[in-house]
Amino acid sequence: MVQTEQRREHGMTKEEIKQRLQRTWVPFFSRFGNFTPIQELTIPHIVRGENVVVISPAATGKTEAVIAPLLENLIKEGSFDSTEAALRILYISPTRALVNDLYRRLYDPITYCNISLGRKTGDRPRIDNKHLPHVLLTTPESFDSLLTRQTKIFLSCAAVVLDEIHLLDNTPRGDQLRILLNRLRKVNDRLHYYALSATIDDLTIGSRYFNDAKVCFLKTPREIEFLLISQNNFVKKLFQIAQEKHLEKMLIFFNARSYVESFSQQLDRPPFHDKVLVHHASLPKERREEVEKLMNSSEQAILCATSTLELGIDIGDVDTVVLYRPPFNVSSLLQRIGRGNRRTNNLFAVGVYMNDWEKILFETFFDCARRGQLFEKHYQPSLSVIPQQIYSYLYQRRRIGTTLKSLYSILSPVYTEEQIKTVFKTAIEHSKIKEVRPHIYFDAFPLEKKIEWGKIHSNIAEISFGEYDVYDVAQGNLIGRIFHVREMFILGGRCWQIVQIVEKEKKIYAKCVGNAPGVTQVFEGKGAGNYNFLLAPVLKQKVLPELALHEFPVTSSRNKTYILHLFGQLYGFIIADSLWQESIEAIDIEGKLLILNNVSLSDNHFPFPKPEYIKDVIGKNLARLEDALGSGAYFYDLPVEYQIEDHYLNLDIDRFLEFLSSISLVTIEIKKFQEVLNIIK
Repeated sequence: MVQTEQRREHGMTKEEIKQRLQRTWVPFFSRFGNFTPIQELTIPHIVRGENVVVISPAATGKTEAVIAPLLENLIKEGSFDSTEAALRILYISPTRALVNDLYRRLYDPITYCNISLGRKTGDRPRIDNKHLPHVLLTTPESFDSLLTRQTKIFLSCAAVVLDEIHLLDNTPRGDQLRILLNRLRKVNDRLHYYALSATIDDLTIGSRYFNDAKVCFLKTPREIEFLLISQNNFVKKLFQIAQEKHLEKMLIFFNARSYVESFSQQLDRPPFHDKVLVHHASLPKERREEVEKLMNSSEQAILCATSTLELGIDIGDVDTVVLYRPPFNVSSLLQRIGRGNRRTNNLFAVGVYMNDWEKILFETFFDCARRGQLFEKHYQPSLSVIPQQIYSYLYQRRRIGTTLKSLYSILSPVYTEEQIKTVFKTAIEHSKIKEVRPHIYFDAFPLEKKIEWGKIHSNIAEISFGEYDVYDVAQGNLIGRIFHVREMFILGGRCWQIVQIVEKEKKIYAKCVGNAPGVTQVFEGKGAGNYNFLLAPVLKQKVLPELALHEFPVTSSRNKTYILHLFGQLYGFIIADSLWQESIEAIDIEGKLLILNNVSLSDNHFPFPKPEYIKDVIGKNLARLEDALGSGAYFYDLPVEYQIEDHYLNLDIDRFLEFLSSISLVTIEIKKFQEVLNIIK
């Protein structure tokens, strides 16, 4: 049962809350002199021993709202002995960078309370069972390793904190964490749970991880002011804005590491000469941490970064956040701009667009962020976690083995018995699991050796968002970038046939097989998005405000039907290729336009394929979709039918088809249609 509280209903004044935090007020709050609204809302529930989910924007004090009263409760326990080496609070954060940042932030206030703090990540893999810290910071992967190898250290644990849970939820890592918590409850069922999340659509997020969640929700968003500028002379324009608004510290997000490096050189000019820093995943950990410290301590600097800094890593106060081209969705935009102006309730951001379509995306994302409408993907379980957790749990039980019934108990209710049984059977057939005694199972020897080296605990698979650089095989020159393709595709107004795909380098070599005048007549351009399909009606109203939200434009010319949909490249590809399975000649252009050849629509309904044809398309594109969707490191340990099902669930196809059925097509003149397409090129 989820109970949501948006204002103070707990019957405690600020002074009463302060009195309850006799030992933690000084180290955690005294320098501020007061509580933030989310702290005032949350702390009373934690000191009363309730399970709590804390949802509020970035930089509102969520961490302190949870950890301070937890420590207070710990100190007041009659059984607590500060000299005893026993794990009491497990704090799980999404990345090792966040763990390291939390360690720096929390070390002084926690040790002030005579409580020990430790951390366990891939960089710091060892933990001394004889000198366990009272509070342990770790990642889901290191938690998996500890639970598998050193299960007994959790017997004394009293509380589990799930930090930045919105970054894990609805991914393979989130489902892995759900199963790990089930496994932890088999060892210790006397735990309290706490989850921290930034602003999200789904207020029931905590209930997937633990029961009886009291939701403390701070609805009030921070004010967002933004400027949009063209990428032409971007550096000059940005420096003019910095001078006019007296901006001394700027954080610039880029969607690719190559942009980070190239623009860091262009930005290295007065007044920021020798004050431009770079941060991305290709840099060594030590250099990234050094950059974070330099940014934190500098009075004037520019930090160029990829999504590695979307997380809550402390880089000090930033005057503005700059987004070079739109991020992938509204949540990512909020996460990025939330890094700026952390000491105020006002956010100032600059968006840099390359064309009118990117400008529309920016305007829509910012408008949605202001309204708190994030259009996030509906939760669906990730099937690829099943084999990973089977292997991990069998290794935890490596001395005595386990039964299929035990696996049911730790993998449910996330997965059905049929799903677990089918994946388990496949693992046996592929010699990953062995039956040593009747109905008693172990990891097979090769897999067990792999686990001994720690190669089993991560569900992170490298992805590149499914984009390919396309080269003209005759000329050798780059002709553009596309998403998923079949043997024949259209790019730049010409029809191309694949000659070779170099999957490792994400390159396609193709030959031109003729012009495509039926396409170039109405559309030619670039621009894409992998946002939720529910955002398409909002984007459509930016260019056709006279149509109702559920109405989409259609026109026809020369035996071709043109439908503007704006679903993004992923869903555009799914629709077009699936219609081909039904012998309907359909072409998707850049995730915006569906072209039907020799098809006349008999009604105003959007033409969409049957689920079985969509599954056929998914089955033929498993590798490319796995790359785009990030289906987890153990995706290929699933039987093929479950690989297809995993993609089907990840794409939320049933809801997508339901959405398509609600669309009404409205015929408009070809001239008006052309004007709209010119806007979104």
